[in-house]
Amino acid sequence: MKRRLFLKTTAASFGLATVGMASAQPDRDKYRPGGPKLGSSKSINLNAFHTNEELTKELETIDRKSDRVSLEEIGRSAGRNDPIWEVQVGNGDTKVHLITQIHGDEAIGTEVALKVIKSLGMSNSRQANHILDNLSFTIIPRVNPDGAMYHYDFDGDGDAEWVGRRQNTQSWAEGESEYRPYYYSTSPGGDPGYDMNRDFNIRPPSEFNPRTDDKEEWWSDEQYLDMPYEGYTLFGSGLRLAPEVRAVTESFIDADPDYAITHHHKGGNLYPDTGDENKPAKQTLMSVMAAYGEDYLERSPFYPATHEPVTEAVNPFLDYETSTRSIKLNSLVIDALAQRGNSIFDSITRYGYYPLWGSYLDSLSPNIANDGDSVAGMLYEVAYQTDDLGQKGLGRQMELTKVGFLESFDALADDPELADYSVETYFDTPLYGEGIQSR
Repeated sequence: MKRRLFLKTTAASFGLATVGMASAQPDRDKYRPGGPKLGSSKSINLNAFHTNEELTKELETIDRKSDRVSLEEIGRSAGRNDPIWEVQVGNGDTKVHLITQIHGDEAIGTEVALKVIKSLGMSNSRQANHILDNLSFTIIPRVNPDGAMYHYDFDGDGDAEWVGRRQNTQSWAEGESEYRPYYYSTSPGGDPGYDMNRDFNIRPPSEFNPRTDDKEEWWSDEQYLDMPYEGYTLFGSGLRLAPEVRAVTESFIDADPDYAITHHHKGGNLYPDTGDENKPAKQTLMSVMAAYGEDYLERSPFYPATHEPVTEAVNPFLDYETSTRSIKLNSLVIDALAQRGNSIFDSITRYGYYPLWGSYLDSLSPNIANDGDSVAGMLYEVAYQTDDLGQKGLGRQMELTKVGFLESFDALADDPELADYSVETYFDTPLYGEGIQSR
């Protein structure tokens, strides 16, 4: 299936105007709702998560009490006009840029990032000191304040519930870009907004302004910006229309990182080749994904079988060294969780990577704005969005994320090249399996 068609069909399946997926299985139809049902759930409870106001108070308290932490407001959300916070901590040579909750219904990363910030900023443990001596962090713990606090009548009782949603809340108007982009939606709840992990652009702000620099001939179907760049055509590029995305872009350019990490949620899926008539199949509770370039083209699940361009299988702007570090960072997390010896932690699977040219990793990792080396990247995905199952499984999701974060930071502090880890661990890890419907 051509990815253009894939984006359209999956968007319709998920009830969005048109939204593509960050990555996929070799059989891309597996993204469509189907397979075993987990059970209907209309009871959504988000009380364990920080509101925007509570998050601000926590960050300001840490900043006030710690001389290690620097807190800065780097922007405001499009709809609520709530602050977007950036935290800097650490004095090491290896620089890490970490963002969480770019999708408002994916809250676990924010909660774990807040705990990590507090630990690094206020703990005198050997682990914290080792990390801070060797790493410098720029952390945006909540990219999407609008989506994080979104209310709508989820259960049809006439009252709006706090359930969160993927997009920010922002209207598109004539003149903001040549056409309204595919990742703009009014669902759910009826309010317009952008899937902001589709809104990034590989050209730095000094070279691309959607009001003046997108051209009629770049657009296909009047919704996809297929932008030419360095001899390639980057299908479905973002337009940097959201102020939140512009703030993250500037943060990334200023940080000039060596590693970029982004935390997400995904739907429910089974671990492949588990279960039989006597034993239910195991669920995969987290998937990880590395961004990589043409040196690993033959390892891509989408090439050459799809006969699509290289830019739809790998990121050609990531060199061998960067690609290898990206893959090893993912291998590190897979190893660290497997060594816990618990069935919760040994269910880690892999996303089948292909570039999404409006995403944080693929648009920013080439790091062209600073004329520097490309950036190694990793994406986490824990199972289930909060507007799907609320805070169910909260402790399990947080523990998986916390272990992944801290083990990564420890290993990077020991050796930023990750020489002790193998790319084969990543490619030997199975792609996640059949989807589980939660409602």
